[in-house]
Amino acid sequence: MEERAKLWIKRFSGISLVLILIFVASYGHSTQSIIEKMDVDENHIMKLETGEQGAVDLSKIGYYVAFRFEENGNDLGPELKLIDSAGVEIEGREPGRIESNNKRPDSEGSLVYVPVRVFEITTDAEYNLINEGNTTLWLVNDLDIQSSLLSDEWIIVSMLSCCLGFPMGIITLIVGLILWRRKKLSPGKEIILQGNIMTTDELFKKHNSIPEEEEIVPPPFVEPSDKWEDWDGGE
Repeated sequence: MEERAKLWIKRFSGISLVLILIFVASYGHSTQSIIEKMDVDENHIMKLETGEQGAVDLSKIGYYVAFRFEENGNDLGPELKLIDSAGVEIEGREPGRIESNNKRPDSEGSLVYVPVRVFEITTDAEYNLINEGNTTLWLVNDLDIQSSLLSDEWIIVSMLSCCLGFPMGIITLIVGLILWRRKKLSPGKEIILQGNIMTTDELFKKHNSIPEEEEIVPPPFVEPSDKWEDWDGGE
């Protein structure tokens, strides 16, 4: 059982090592792909400068996020309006805690784009977006970006090798340490046979031999004496 466990530990160790090497080799390519696909200035459905407005087709299955360029760490307000074809303003909502921390990188990998508003559209239609702020405004369909990330081969290879290689290596290491500690606490016992091994003939003779302490019974008959004096003496 223990030998089989050692064999599987060696196999899983080899597999985890190969996966980790694949992750290391694909990390650079996947990181570059992520930066390119999440760069708001390169992947947006609308970009508006200060005071500009424009029409955009939005779908109810989309997930739209408005971004602004962060300057000196100052809090950025939405300062925008989204109006439907009937002139009704779509309020949207403030980004949640996770969304607020989900800043986007520029082409150099610096996190400089901050989400300022989230829109969940209920009707497929054309909408008018107005930038009322003093900085550039970008509108992004986040679902399109996420789907493009999951369709990139380098990203998939890097993600799978990382998620499988490191946990497998850690589990293999823990199991190996447990087996090593168990073997250390319970060392095997060696049985040493001292002396010569008796043959079958020797065992038979020993079994049928008479112990030295046992009293020897004289035989019932003895040889007659040739001397008549012995007879006369009662012997």
